[in-house]
Amino acid sequence: MEEAKTTSQYIYEDEFSFVNQEKELFLKESDHFEKRKLAEVSEEKIDEKVQELKKAFTSLQKKVEGLENPDPGEVEEIQEELKKAEAIGDFDVLLDQLSNLPTADNETETEAAKEEDSEMDESEVDSEAKGITFYKDIVAKAGKLSKQNDWPYVSSELDSLSREWAEGPDLDSDEVAKLFKKFNDIVDAFEKRKEEHYENLKKQREGNLEKKKSLLSQLKEIIDEEEWGATGKVGKIKSQWNAVGSLPSGKGEDLDSTFESYLNTFNDHKVDRLVQKRQKEEQNLMLKLSILDKMEKAASSIDNSTQNWKELDDEFEDLTKQWKKVGRVPKEKSNEVWSRYKAAQDEYYDRKYRYDRKHQSKVDKFTSKKEQIIEEAEALLEEQDLATAARKINRLHHRWKKVGNLPQRAEDRLWDRFKSATDAFNERKSNNIDKIKEQEEEHYKQKLELIEQAESIKDTDDFDKGHQQMQQLMKEWKAIGPVQRKKSNKIWKKFKGAMDVFYDRRRDHFKDQKEERKENLEEKQEILEKLKELGQHEDPIEAVEIAKELQEKFKSAGYVPIKHKNEMWKKYREACDVIYDRFRAAKSGDKFDRELAKADLDPEQRSKIQDMRKEYKKVKKEVNQLENEVLQYQEKKTYFKPSKGENPLLKEVQQKIDKVENKLHKKQDKLESLTKEMEEIKQD
Repeated sequence: MEEAKTTSQYIYEDEFSFVNQEKELFLKESDHFEKRKLAEVSEEKIDEKVQELKKAFTSLQKKVEGLENPDPGEVEEIQEELKKAEAIGDFDVLLDQLSNLPTADNETETEAAKEEDSEMDESEVDSEAKGITFYKDIVAKAGKLSKQNDWPYVSSELDSLSREWAEGPDLDSDEVAKLFKKFNDIVDAFEKRKEEHYENLKKQREGNLEKKKSLLSQLKEIIDEEEWGATGKVGKIKSQWNAVGSLPSGKGEDLDSTFESYLNTFNDHKVDRLVQKRQKEEQNLMLKLSILDKMEKAASSIDNSTQNWKELDDEFEDLTKQWKKVGRVPKEKSNEVWSRYKAAQDEYYDRKYRYDRKHQSKVDKFTSKKEQIIEEAEALLEEQDLATAARKINRLHHRWKKVGNLPQRAEDRLWDRFKSATDAFNERKSNNIDKIKEQEEEHYKQKLELIEQAESIKDTDDFDKGHQQMQQLMKEWKAIGPVQRKKSNKIWKKFKGAMDVFYDRRRDHFKDQKEERKENLEEKQEILEKLKELGQHEDPIEAVEIAKELQEKFKSAGYVPIKHKNEMWKKYREACDVIYDRFRAAKSGDKFDRELAKADLDPEQRSKIQDMRKEYKKVKKEVNQLENEVLQYQEKKTYFKPSKGENPLLKEVQQKIDKVENKLHKKQDKLESLTKEMEEIKQD
């Protein structure tokens, strides 16, 4: 490929095309064509694109050269194709070739012309034809020269062609006049382009002058501020200075000498600064060695007897901070000092881990968490759903940051493992971008289906079932992998919109239901009052019959507010228990129960007496059993004959009688106590 020329105006330029600063590739204006845009191309792809378009032009050349006696219509069709073709080459020459091709029509015209001009003098015809060819050649040479950018050379050659034209054959014909106009147009166009070039060159040189003034000002500021350590900054300024192009004539020498003097001043002071820097580095080395001695001493002091962990940690952390504040040491000592520092750190935390149980537990906990994160990252290397895995990798990085830091050596070891896994995944991800897009598209389709389902549920009146279905859809939505970010918000809004419609309707429904339940509560409270009154009815049996109807009303009254549900049911059961307890007591043969049924007691008092009554009956039963047992032992005593000596068997029976009677007295006391308590409650 021929070498591209570059100007301040274009990124790329050759004989037939150029690329402007906006990365637009244009075909240059010619005799037959206006300038036209062919493509937009990145800077690194310019050569490749130009080659491609030049190959396209070669194909067009072969097509034109392969034509033999074409029809006029076919010629016009190819001419139109050339005018629109995306190709780079000399279209003027190609169109001239096309125009000069013999066609079926012009062959007939040529024969007729030959017969018609048969009487013309052959020498005159030859002379005129040669003259026209002479001028055509000059125009063609001028056209090719005018497209070049070697301005002095082209100007000289065009002047030579002008003189050659003036010395050419004297022909008075319209065709020569047209050729002369065409030649002058070519020269004028070149002169205009040359003028623009030199104007741009002038502007570029003036811009270069301003750049050098700016760089000189920057260097002067460094000198004035005595920034003798700004070696990198000065080096950059120097490189930029040398890269600046030519300046307007006579305006560069003073700037160069001033710039050189500033550089010399900077370099002189830089030497002094380097000496000071070396001295400072030596001081830093002494400081760091002193801190290292203390760190190593602190680390070696840790053993089984260490108790003051807080004090020791504070001391070691303070030494670490001091170390970091101290500046650079001489380069030849840097690695040695750094190795001692790392060794002291490792020794301290190794001993702390060995002897401080609390620290050991903390490190083990953090290590376990980070190892779990690493295992999850490594598992993602086998994950088929790369789109979902990519999101998980990001979340693992967030989790890693939230876990506390470990001692540096352990932290580095685990981080290397984690980074290795994530780097491997990212490489796999970059190699499967198309697959990830396919997976995201599949997730997108699945979520669209969930949106359709949500749309179909949002208007249901079965709010309990609808709630369960919506919750299931939300669960499925979260389980589906991610979609492309540009689509994600849009479909989420649709899905959430359908859910919002449902839950707005559901809230309105329960709001109405809440009012209804308040009314039900009032109704049930009225029924409760009537049931409580029945608990004092003079006829317990009749009260039950009345209560049955009220119970049906209570049950059919509907739901009450949830916060009143248990309380209402408790009061309802208590009221009903009073009614039915009185009913059972009224039918019982027990005098006490009958009296209790007629007594004016509240539910709590009645319930308490009933509990005590149950206990009374139980104790009474035990008293009866004990009385029978005493009688049995008394009867056994009659079986023994009186004797002067002590009878062991008789003694044993008497002991049993005493023991049972003792229990009996306690139970009888319990009966009296219960009776007294029940009477007191009834009287109150």
